[in-house]
This record gives sequence, C-alpha cells and structure tokens, in this order.
Amino acid sequence: MGISVYFGVGRQPEKTGYADIAIGLEPTALKLKVHHNLDLLGTGSLPLPAEVLKFLLISLGIWSADKVALRGLAADAWTRSLKVSLPAAAWETFLPELAVPLTFLTGDAWDLEARAVKPSLEISGKPDLTWRPDCICLFSGGVDSLAGAVDLLEDGRNVLLVSHYDFGQLAAGQKILAQALIEHYGAHRVRRWGFRVQFEAPELSLRSRSLLFIALGLAAAAVWGENLPLVIPENGWISLNPPLTGNRLGSYSTRTTHPYFISGLKQFWVNRGIAHDLGNPYQEVTKGEMLARSRNPALIRDLLPHTISCAHPVASRWLKGRQGNCGYCFPCLMRRAALHTLGWDDGRQYAIDVLRQPEVWHNRARGADLRSLLYAVEQWQLNPQPRQLLWRSGPLPVDQAEGEKLIDLVGRGLTEVSRWLSVRQGNY
Repeated sequence: MGISVYFGVGRQPEKTGYADIAIGLEPTALKLKVHHNLDLLGTGSLPLPAEVLKFLLISLGIWSADKVALRGLAADAWTRSLKVSLPAAAWETFLPELAVPLTFLTGDAWDLEARAVKPSLEISGKPDLTWRPDCICLFSGGVDSLAGAVDLLEDGRNVLLVSHYDFGQLAAGQKILAQALIEHYGAHRVRRWGFRVQFEAPELSLRSRSLLFIALGLAAAAVWGENLPLVIPENGWISLNPPLTGNRLGSYSTRTTHPYFISGLKQFWVNRGIAHDLGNPYQEVTKGEMLARSRNPALIRDLLPHTISCAHPVASRWLKGRQGNCGYCFPCLMRRAALHTLGWDDGRQYAIDVLRQPEVWHNRARGADLRSLLYAVEQWQLNPQPRQLLWRSGPLPVDQAEGEKLIDLVGRGLTEVSRWLSVRQGNY
C-alpha cells in the first residue's frame, strides 16, 4: 500500500484533494506546515538561482513525506511506496533520475511528480557584501564535521559552516563549536548559518535528512557564487558503512556520503546545470586516521566534549544525565574506537561506558549495536573478507585502483575497532 503526499509553496495552496496528505512550506494555509528560517539565504550576495531553488523545494518535500510515512506500516516494516507531488515546473522528465539515488539512500520506492507551477520562496534579508566564503562546509556538530572545518581553516580558506537542526538541543552544540572556531580563527575567516527546518511528524528513521542537509548547503553555496564548492567531511569507513550483520543490509545502514549516492546526486546536478562541486576529502581514511592527520589536533581535542556524534543525543536525559553522547549507539561506538587510536578515549564522557558496564551487553535495545560490532569483529578475525563487506555496502562507481583502496580501508576500519574492543578484557 502506497501513500501520496502533496508538498506546496505559496500562501494559497492548489487543489490537494487527490493526495493522502498535504504539507506546505510556511507561509501556507495548509494545516501541516514546515517551519523554517530560510531567510538566511537572503543575506548572501546573490539571489537564489531558479534551478537550485527547485532542488531545495524538492528536497524539502521529500523530507516531509519521509517524516509522515510510518515504516512500521510497510509489509516489511521498512520499505514504503511514496508518491510525492512537488513544485518543479519543467522537471517532469528529470525527477525519475533523482529517484534512483534517492531509493538507494532511503530504501523506499519513490514516484516523484513535478507540478507545472512556478517554484517560489519568500526570502527577506539584507545582503552582506562585506564578507565572502571560499567554500561551504556541512557542519553537523559531530567530530568529523569539526575536523573537516578545522582542516579547511588551517588551509587558509574562508569557511561558511552550514548546519541543519529541528530541535534546540542540537542547535546549541553546533553554535558552541562554531563560536569556538570564530574565536580561534576570527570572524573574517569563519561564519555559521544554522538552518532551522522543523516539521512535527511521527517517523524517526529520517534517511532523507541527508538530502535536505546537502540541499541547504547547495543553496548556501549558490547565494555566494556559482563556483563555490560544497564539502561534506565524513570518514570513509562510515561513508561506506559496511553492514556488520545480515540484518543491516541496504538502507538499514545510513548512506549520507556513500560514493554511489553522491555520484548519482552530482550527475543530477550536472544534468540540471548546477555547477557546484560536492566532495568528501576523507573518503579513503578511517575516523581515527582522519583525526590523526588533523592540521590542528590540539584544538579538536579541546572541543571534543562539545561534539555530538550520537544517533539519539537526548537519550542521556532518560538516563538522568546531561544531554550528549549516549555511548551505546553505533556512531558512539565508532567514535570511541577512533579516539582510542589517539589515546583520547574517555568513557566518562558518555551516558553509558560500554567497556565498564557489562550489563549493556544483555540489554535488548542498548546492547544491539555493541553485539553487532563484536560479532563483526570476531567474524573478521576468523575470516577477513573486506572485498565482500565493501560490495555489500552498495554499488561503487569507482575504477579498480580506487576500489582496492576502499577494500583496504574496510580492513583498517575493523582493525581500529578491534583494538578498542580489546580493552574490555573479559568484561563480557
């Protein structure tokens, strides 16, 4: 059973009766509203180009549809069939191209329909002509985005950090880190745009959030110049996200910067005349290697307590602790393994220290990612098969030499994890 979603812009919606659900971008007369502060785009030095505006609105519509369609109602409790009507005049024949990488990203069947209406977005704001960035850096507030931003700044670039948040706690961490970078490098070198895009809806898997985050980065780049590059700093092992067990195949693992998704997205941009480059300079290194090669490791270590790498950062509140990294989700475990390679790992910085609290192993929910990681490491030690793990993560649009580098990366990543887990020494 599929679900149809209408996504509209403009104060007066079109006829939406044919759709199961109608969602509008503020300001709108529709009951379901996406709230935002996209007025930030008005402070760039140029107006938002028409093709970039279409892509942004399409991404907002896809993200909204993703949030209202519950995966639990699907036959396999994951794969949904979604038909989304989008304000993208003259893109009727192009949207099927986007559906291919989008299906890879979210694991759903997407039918994207372009309505022949002129896309619009009410943007106000006084342009700032006193400053110009050299590049856009997506800035989530995690360790990787911090390390990527620091490397760009150490290289002498003027950097605009672009963040997305839909709840205040996440925004607070991003703001603290950005302010620390401003104080260290100067406001003439680095600034941050924190995009608040909020829509209250029940589905929490949010695989399409990656598309929206990139679209916000693209829009930010476009209002500063057509050749401004967009950088997504993420370590290569997480980018590939090789499945640890058989139940983590496909989009059950996140694919934000997987080469197949990024290459498909870039090709769609090229076909639409969008010239901005999109790249991940850390595609061939592990998280530990990324940090070890940092241009300013002392600064990163000082700011580590303010970074959030957690899949559910508010979980610590349920455990009566401060907001931060839970310590037991997959991103937290990979973070700790990476920090261990530098001697920076400290279990006291997490709500739960899985190396010192063996009861987590037996907990059905909190121990799930840890058990999967232990299983993957044990299987790796018994029979290393990096090639098989790599290709199970998804198709790779790379040549043979590049593929061999990625195969080696998979092995180095699992070795990094196994060395950290060896610290547990009989706790389980």
